[in-house]
Amino acid sequence: MTSNFLAPAAALPREARRFWWLAALAGAAYALSLRGAPYADQAIAKVLLCALLLFAALYHRVPRERVGLCAALILSGAGDVLLASPTLAQGFVLGLGAFLLAHLAYFLVFWRLRRRWAQVPAWHRVAIVLVWAAAALAYATYWPGMGELKAPVACYVIVLAMMASAALLADLPGEWAAVGALLFTVSDALIGTTRFVGPILAQEYAIWILYALAQLLLTAGIMAVRSPDRSQPGESHAHRD
Repeated sequence: MTSNFLAPAAALPREARRFWWLAALAGAAYALSLRGAPYADQAIAKVLLCALLLFAALYHRVPRERVGLCAALILSGAGDVLLASPTLAQGFVLGLGAFLLAHLAYFLVFWRLRRRWAQVPAWHRVAIVLVWAAAALAYATYWPGMGELKAPVACYVIVLAMMASAALLADLPGEWAAVGALLFTVSDALIGTTRFVGPILAQEYAIWILYALAQLLLTAGIMAVRSPDRSQPGESHAHRD
């Protein structure tokens, strides 16, 4: 297995790599298509990223993690569709709920892989503190514009910070999952800013590119083939690379 940060796909099981690369191409194509947004079938184009990553996730060799990763990708895809359906009256709230559940699924995967605090790299520890500080600051910034969504957004912000913290605590090869989780928090923070504070420059592109990279890196980080000593107790290593 390679540990090169720039080549996460190479860490995946061979069978999954083609779907991971197709997902990356689908994410890039959707980013380019945003020039013409909104457009017919935009939701279908948007969900291709998670759909192709789901096919890759089916080849993950740790059954319990495979279930959690697939659940996270399915729920993320549902959130993508809901947020890309502006005619749906409750699309934003329903999309928020779908992504909240996706973050919980990711959290459960990472929490089972957590390390002792003393074993966590220094930059991960700093990042965890910054994640919670940024979450509090973001929520305070959103407060004047949230109206009746204060409670749902509070729940979402907490769960998102929990997911990112668990990813930073997880004992996984490489830094892909940790970086992916952090990119997810930034992407979601931008959504909150544009929704509750005001528009920002090139917001659609920034939100999508960060989100697509986050999903690609989270999938690669969770699925990275591990040596037997880094696997969970009781797992079979007979089919590992």
